[in-house]
Amino acid sequence: MANQARPPEHTDDLCSVLRKYLRQGTNLGVAIPVLEGHVASLKKGEQFRGLTEKEIKRRFRELSSRYFNSDYHPAYLNKALTRYLVASAERYQFRQDLVRGVSVSTLEELSEELIESLRAAFEARRAIINELEQTKSRPVADQYELIEGYLKQFGGTRGEMFEVVSFAVLREYFRTFGFSLQRFSTTHANDGGMDFVGGEAIYQVSTDEGLQKLRRDLAKAPGIKRVLVRPNALPNPPGAPHETVLEVIELKDLLGHFVNWLMERDERSRQPAHAGRVLEAAIAEFRREMRAETGEPDLPN
Repeated sequence: MANQARPPEHTDDLCSVLRKYLRQGTNLGVAIPVLEGHVASLKKGEQFRGLTEKEIKRRFRELSSRYFNSDYHPAYLNKALTRYLVASAERYQFRQDLVRGVSVSTLEELSEELIESLRAAFEARRAIINELEQTKSRPVADQYELIEGYLKQFGGTRGEMFEVVSFAVLREYFRTFGFSLQRFSTTHANDGGMDFVGGEAIYQVSTDEGLQKLRRDLAKAPGIKRVLVRPNALPNPPGAPHETVLEVIELKDLLGHFVNWLMERDERSRQPAHAGRVLEAAIAEFRREMRAETGEPDLPN
C-alpha cells in the first residue's frame, strides 16, 4: 500500500505569531484582549469560550487611549480572523493549534511583552518629536546634524525613521522647485506600495535590502513608474524586472546631494529656513504615526 501524504503541520505557536505584530497598535489592540481573556480562563481552570466583539472593542479602546490613539474598526477583527483567531457563536478566540501546549506563565509573559512593545513605541515616537521640537531653536549646523543622524538610523524603528526623514528632506527639496511630494502611507501600511507620491511616480522606501523585498516592492502597482529610496544601490543583478524604476535614491544621495543642497542655501542666507521646514515636516509625520492605525490601511472611524 502506497504511503499517504501527511497533512501539513503547523510549526508556529501563538508567541511566534503575535510577536510579528510587536509595536503595531491595531493588531495588538485586538490580540491582547483575547489573550488576557484566555489567560484568565486558564487560571480559573475553565475552558475559554472566547470574547464578544463588544468585549474586544472595550479593551481595544482602553489600550488605544494609552498607546496608539486609533478608534476601533471591525476590519481589524476581520484581519485577525485571517491570521490567528476563529469565530464561533459570535465569540472570538485563538486557533487551537496556536495555543495547544503553551503554558499559562508563557502566555502571561507574552501579554506583558506585547503591552510593553506598545508603550515602548509610543515613548520612542514622543522622544523623537521632543528632540525635533527642541532642535528647531538651535543653530543651523545642529539641525542638519540631527537630520543626517536620523537618516542613518535603520534599526529599532523597522524603517520608520528612514522613511519619515527621507520624505521630509525630499519634500523640502522639491518644494523649492515648485513640486509637491505627499506621503500617504503610515509605517507598514497596506497601501499598494505608495510611500510617497509626486508627479507621475510613486516613491517606494525600504531599509530591507533583500531580493525578496525588492521583488515584492516592484510587484506593487504594476506598470506604474516609481523611484526607489534605499540605504544602498540595487543588487546587481537586481533579480527582478525593473523597467518601471526611474531612479534609485540612496542614503549617499540624500546626504551628499539633497541635504547638502538645502544646507548650503541655509548657510548662504544665514537662516535655517530649509532645515526648519524639514524638521516641521518630520514632526508632522511622526505625530501622524502616533495617531495612525499602525500596520493597517486608513479606515473610517
